[in-house]
Amino acid sequence: MDQPPHRTRRLGVADIAAVYGAEAVQHRIAQLRACGQHYAALAIEREIRSATGKEGMSA
Repeated sequence: MDQPPHRTRRLGVADIAAVYGAEAVQHRIAQLRACGQHYAALAIEREIRSATGKEGMSA
């Protein structure tokens, strides 16, 4: 069985947004909230704020 290529680092929200677009990331956050996964949605939003240097701003 073939193994997926080994990654040297974890993919982040910026990597996903670069491939699929920021709208896709926002859509995923909305999906997570709709199915009750609020902590996961908050974690993604926190990573976005951290990546953009807006840690002190509210969502």
